[in-house]
Amino acid sequence: MLAWIIQHTPLLYLTQSIWRDEAFSILAAQRPLSFIFSNLGVEPPLYYVLLHFWMKLVGSSEIAVRSLSFLGFVLATIILIFWAEKLFRKHFLSWYLPVFFFFNPMLLYYAFEVRTYGWFIFFATLSLYGYSEKKWWIMATANILGFYNHTYMIFVPVTQGVYWFFSKYPVIMRRQWLSIVLDKFLHAEILTVFLILPWFFRIAREMDKLKSTWYFPVDTHLIRSVLGNMFIGYEGTPWFLWTHTTYLSVCLAILFLISLKNKTTRPRNLFFLTMVIFPLAIVIGISFIKPLFVNRYLIPVTIAEIFLVIFSIQTMASKYLQYATAGIFLIAVLAFNVWYPARHAKIDIRKTLMEINTMRSKQDIIVAHSPLIFFESIYYSNSPDRVFLYNPQNIAFPVYVGDALVSPGQMIRDYPTYPTRAFVVHENGTFEIIYTL
Repeated sequence: MLAWIIQHTPLLYLTQSIWRDEAFSILAAQRPLSFIFSNLGVEPPLYYVLLHFWMKLVGSSEIAVRSLSFLGFVLATIILIFWAEKLFRKHFLSWYLPVFFFFNPMLLYYAFEVRTYGWFIFFATLSLYGYSEKKWWIMATANILGFYNHTYMIFVPVTQGVYWFFSKYPVIMRRQWLSIVLDKFLHAEILTVFLILPWFFRIAREMDKLKSTWYFPVDTHLIRSVLGNMFIGYEGTPWFLWTHTTYLSVCLAILFLISLKNKTTRPRNLFFLTMVIFPLAIVIGISFIKPLFVNRYLIPVTIAEIFLVIFSIQTMASKYLQYATAGIFLIAVLAFNVWYPARHAKIDIRKTLMEINTMRSKQDIIVAHSPLIFFESIYYSNSPDRVFLYNPQNIAFPVYVGDALVSPGQMIRDYPTYPTRAFVVHENGTFEIIYTL
C-alpha cells in the first residue's frame, strides 16, 4: 500500500532518483562558497549558498536536499494563508486559495526538485503579495533576492513596472511629476534595478557561452496550449496531453475574462492577468528568434493563473456555481496529482548505480557514456573519484549541462585494460561492463 501511494502521488517527486540538474545542484553546493560565487557562470548564487549550508545541517540524501526546496514552497503557502484571509475574510475562498495553491500540479512538482524552483515560488509569491498590499519594501526585497535565486524572476518586477506605468498613465499625461517622483513603488523599483544591475554585467561577459543551448523552439502546439501547460506543468510527456491542455487553456482564458466582470475588483485582477500575459508574450515572442521558453522558468505565471481562477470564482453571482466550480477544479487537480506522477517519473539511475556499487572492485571505474548521465553517476557512486566521462573525440563538455564542475582529468578516451573494468552507464539507465585486453 505504501509503495503504491509513493508511486502514484507527488510523494514520488520527493523519493525518486536524483536527475542530472539536481545532481549538478548538489555537487556545486558541495564546493566552497568562493567557487559558487565565481565559477557558476550566469547561475545566480543564492540557492547554491542556501543548499551549501543546508547540506551541512541535514546531509545530502535525496529527501534531505529536496526538503530545502519544499521548505520554500511551504513558506509560500503560509503567505497565501494570511493573504487569503485579507482577501476573502470569512468567504470559503479564504481556505480554498491556499489549498488550491498547495495542490497545483506545476508548483507541487517543482517544489520537490533540488533546484531553485521551490524558492522561486516563495520569492514570486512574496513579491506579488507585497505589490498587491502596497508593501513596497517587501516587494523590492523579494524581487532582489528572487532575481539572485533565478534570473527569470526579472519578469516579476518588469511586469509590475509595466502595470504601474499604465495605471499611472493619466497622471503622467497631466504631467503631475511630483506625484510620480514621490511614488514609493517607483522608489522600490529603482532600488531593485540598482541592486540587480551588477549581475547583468556578468551575464554580458558570459554571452558567448550562452550561444550553446538546449532550449527547444516554440511551435503552434505550445502557443495553443500554453495556459494549460503552465497550469499543470506539462512539457510534452506523455505526448497525448497536448489536445487536453489546449481545451484547458480555453477554459482558463474564459475564467480569466470572467474575473474582470466586477468593476470593483477589476484593477486588482487585471494586474494578475498582466502577470500571465506579459511574460508569456515576451518570452514566446523572443523564442521565435532565439528559444528562451521553459515553463518552469515562468513559475510566476502559474501563480498568477491560480489567483485568476480564484478571482473568477469570487466574481460568480451564484454561491452554488461558486461551490460547483471550486469543487470541480479541486477534484480535477487532486485526481491529476494521482494520475500524473507515475507518467512524469525520472529514470531510476539510483537503482543502476546501486547495482554497480555492489559489483565493482576498488580498481574498477564507472564511465558515463554521455554528459547527460555524468553528474548522477558521480552522486550515486560510492567512489566519486572513480567516475569518468567517456569522451573519445575530446569534445568540450556542454556548457548548459554544467561545465564548471568538470575537469579534463574526469574524461577518458579509451576503456581500461583488464583487470580494471569499466562499468559504462547509459542515458536510459542501463549499464554494461567493458574492458580491453
